[in-house]
Amino acid sequence: MTATVLRADDARAPTLLTGGWRVVGESWGARLRLDEPPDLARFERLVERARRTAEIRELHVTEAAAIATLEADTHADFPVTPATPHHLRDAAATAALLRAGFRAFGAVLQGRLLAVTIVRAEGESAETDVTAVTRDARRQGLAAGVKAASVLVLAAEGVRTFGTGGAAINAGSLAMNRAVGYTVEERWLSLAPPADGA
Repeated sequence: MTATVLRADDARAPTLLTGGWRVVGESWGARLRLDEPPDLARFERLVERARRTAEIRELHVTEAAAIATLEADTHADFPVTPATPHHLRDAAATAALLRAGFRAFGAVLQGRLLAVTIVRAEGESAETDVTAVTRDARRQGLAAGVKAASVLVLAAEGVRTFGTGGAAINAGSLAMNRAVGYTVEERWLSLAPPADGA
């Protein structure tokens, strides 16, 4: 299916919908903007909460296989839309990503990786690549904890704006990001032309 992705407030969207185009996916983009100097108390609290369950720390390239295993185990749980694809990476691809400058932060319990977030920082901005939590460790604050840990480390290195996003149907992800402090700044529609439904 070929889809056109437009911001929800794009003036073309109503015309396309009236013309028979269908919404086949909705997504959002959010930003976390730190003040100067940044107030980091919220993130410290989220990390401390997560530490009741697991060790929260930055991961290294030597842990690429564990990251890839976690992503593979949770791959089926990621809602996929034309605007929010989720490509599965093996250990080699994950290691290459980390060597290319991406950073990974995880929750580790007795040698097992329970949660991970991968981010890429450039200058004063950072963007989330993926955040995942094992099914048996959800609703314990681990996703928020690893994201907050990434904010603390990157803020100390000068990052002030953090971006993330996801599929609208993933209410848990949206709620978690709001808890960390992200604000939705844009919403997106994936539209399929009438011919796809014929």
